[in-house]
Amino acid sequence: MDELKPNQFTSYTLSPNDELQGSILTDLQRKVIQNLLADIAMEKLFLDYDPEHPLHFTQKEAHAKGQIEILTYILNNSVVANNTLNNPYHTPEV
Repeated sequence: MDELKPNQFTSYTLSPNDELQGSILTDLQRKVIQNLLADIAMEKLFLDYDPEHPLHFTQKEAHAKGQIEILTYILNNSVVANNTLNNPYHTPEV
């Protein structure tokens, strides 16, 4: 049973099974996230460095890197959860 945890952010206590089930993306969700990932990667690839504003470039690059990392994490987490539910004796590779 999911239970709201009292803390500064909204989080829930979930059973291990609920955690796995909730991590699995539908095919459409996976495709949307993959499209977002591709768009952000292309934007990062084409960032222009402006010697007049080096900090601006660094901030934009770091922001894109963070977005890429979280989207990749969500996609990978879905694969691991799906594999674990379909083969409970399989040790997930992280």
